[in-house]
Amino acid sequence: MRVEHDRLRPLGAATALAIAALATACVGVDRAPADLVPGASAAEASQPLGGEALVQRKQEMRRTHADMIHFNRTLASLHHRKDKNGLVMFSNFLDAYLGVHVDPLLAGEWQSRHPELTALDANLRFAKAELLIQLRNPRRAQEVMDQIEERFQGRFDMLVDYPFGHQRPLGEGLEMLRERKWRG
Repeated sequence: MRVEHDRLRPLGAATALAIAALATACVGVDRAPADLVPGASAAEASQPLGGEALVQRKQEMRRTHADMIHFNRTLASLHHRKDKNGLVMFSNFLDAYLGVHVDPLLAGEWQSRHPELTALDANLRFAKAELLIQLRNPRRAQEVMDQIEERFQGRFDMLVDYPFGHQRPLGEGLEMLRERKWRG
């Protein structure tokens, strides 16, 4: 009986520590007013809107966009060389990369409306859609294109980097992306 009691003691201490941490975190939490980003939900209102958090988000989005451009070039090279083993391995890596790094970065809607992040958000979505087209996944690419159309409604004249290295209005880039989806 004494052995069981000793095993439960660390669990009780860990649980008490977790409860104390949660209680401390909930007290005095500063949240940004919802009216800073029009149409923001309660969850979005708690997202960082300025300062160091904004700078960090910009850097993360720029780095991810640059990585995805490199990944697109690597995929194009693998397709050109007809390297099937390399394509399979790199495709598996990319699928994991999208799930771990890109999807969480694009999950918030607030950045699609934030003046300093809107273009980065759109460029990152275009890069993701292009990557999915090269991965031969038109269904997921279409989902990203639908997100672009929904999130940037009324801002189709905003410039985006698509195809990579060329700036175009978002609406024109979206049409090019749709055509590209069927050509693969």
